[in-house]
Amino acid sequence: MADLQLHQSTSSPTSAPSTRNAPATGIASARAAVATLIALALAAQYGQSVVFWHHIGVTSIPGKTLDFALFFTEDSNAAAVVVLVVGVVRLALAVRPTTAWTTTRLAVTVCVVMTAVADNVLLRGLPHPDGSVLPWADDVVHIVGPALVLLDWLVAPDRVRLPLRLRTVGLVAAAPVVWLVVTLTRGPFTGDQASDAVHYYPYGFLDPDTSRYGYASVAAYVLALLLFLTVTTLALCWSTRLRWHPRPSTSRRPGDGVHE
Repeated sequence: MADLQLHQSTSSPTSAPSTRNAPATGIASARAAVATLIALALAAQYGQSVVFWHHIGVTSIPGKTLDFALFFTEDSNAAAVVVLVVGVVRLALAVRPTTAWTTTRLAVTVCVVMTAVADNVLLRGLPHPDGSVLPWADDVVHIVGPALVLLDWLVAPDRVRLPLRLRTVGLVAAAPVVWLVVTLTRGPFTGDQASDAVHYYPYGFLDPDTSRYGYASVAAYVLALLLFLTVTTLALCWSTRLRWHPRPSTSRRPGDGVHE
């Protein structure tokens, strides 16, 4: 009986982790695939943009590269790639989720969801100059990528319960607000070599020169997006109360720790 008890107590701990780690391994693999897809889309679109800029006679490629890098679409998707890769490493090392990590995941998820909604509601269907946009890459960063990042938020296990507080909304809104301030401050002092516009704004709804009521229209769009950000943040915080995956079992097996 002593030999049987020793076999049970030494074999069960080694067999259980492989079963429990299987979902995490699958999620890590999915994250790596999504990160690769988004990174390829960003790189391909930048390469296409450089070709287009040369074609139309842009003389300052570094200047247009900065414009490209300051699109909220590119920023939010690049942040998603970084967080997905870090998430792969954390799952591989079995790092326990923290509030800081969960909040970081939340912020990136909200930003890419906001990117998807803003593009598909306000910008989808607007004409682009021929050769300036890769359709598949555009769909990845505005539809497929955001949807997969949102799915990752909902099903991946590496998160903790977040409180429904305005402080959390403030943390999530910090990066978008900084981006907005930089964009609106830079716009009046920066022209667009690709369109000969005197002022440069990455999105038409942020351009007071082309908006119907100038800065009043811009303010209305900004307030609407901030409201969307607030509601989405609180909704995703609430979703941390749901569990789509079982807790690891901590129950003892019959005979574990029993000596005869």
